[in-house]
Amino acid sequence: MPERKYAVTIYVAAPGTPLLLDGGTSLPGHMYFSTEDATGNKRSFGFAPIEHGSASGPGRRYDSDVDNYSKPVYARTMEITKDQFDRLNEFGHDAGKFGFNMQYQDVRNNCVDFTWAALNHAGIHREKHIVLPGSGGPGSEVRVRAPVDVSGKNALRPTHNIEDIQSIENPVPHSPVNTEKRNPMPKDQSPMQWLLSDKHRLDQPAHPANGMFRQAMDGVAKLNAEHGVAPSPRDSRFAGSLTVAATAEGMRGIDHVMLSDDASRAFAVEGNLQSVHGLDRKMAWVETMQALETPLDRSSAAWPQAEEQGRALVQQQEQQQQQAQQEIAQASKAPVMSLS
Repeated sequence: MPERKYAVTIYVAAPGTPLLLDGGTSLPGHMYFSTEDATGNKRSFGFAPIEHGSASGPGRRYDSDVDNYSKPVYARTMEITKDQFDRLNEFGHDAGKFGFNMQYQDVRNNCVDFTWAALNHAGIHREKHIVLPGSGGPGSEVRVRAPVDVSGKNALRPTHNIEDIQSIENPVPHSPVNTEKRNPMPKDQSPMQWLLSDKHRLDQPAHPANGMFRQAMDGVAKLNAEHGVAPSPRDSRFAGSLTVAATAEGMRGIDHVMLSDDASRAFAVEGNLQSVHGLDRKMAWVETMQALETPLDRSSAAWPQAEEQGRALVQQQEQQQQQAQQEIAQASKAPVMSLS
């Protein structure tokens, strides 16, 4: 008889997400979770004020978020143990019994706190990290993991918690249950919802560099296959770093992703790999470990500066090429001395 599998799914809904049951849209966004057993029985757990739309006041558990929030922007599903399944359910049903403050208080105690408290109660933690300055200027800081579990939230807004959700180690490694799903950001948003959103990530279809990012993801997937490495949340970090580096070099696409012989550097290549003269090839490189540890949010924040740098570089190269062509043309028109 096959062993029963248990799972938890953590959801992040962005501001402007349509509400199927309540009507309208979510103003601040939402973070919630569900548990599921082998029979497909799913339980939904979320925390919000009793008075809909209130910024503070008495709160309660909501059991319909999975059905209410249409196409949340991010969801991560992980296989968990029976003990973790039971602990998530007991906390979700009666969080106050386990010390959670049932008074909703804007960003100080909200759905984000509730979800992390439930996960922590089940022994599921985000990674502990410190942020170090990077070598690429603003936005290139590196998030370095420390060997310590940490409880509670690290960011106030639901959408700012995606990186931390991705940092959770799978309780059951290599399980086919372990998956991630993304949806586009909501299209119709009020000005306030727009301000509360993260619309400028490289992995969003509306981002001008999303095409290059997808090419980088394809290249990283090929590298994984070649080296027998399983896909992981770090792939998007790797691809984001490559995209920023390629953009800064004035590249318009990424046709190949390669590693140095010692794997210390990764290269994004546009053009012909077999080129002898290199005139039909462009290349950018990153430090592999730094690229793997740089959150996608930080790469996305660094992209506008990289785009300006790349545009300036291309203009400079075009000017140099035009100048060289003019010099060649002038040389061909110069009078030729005759020996007769």
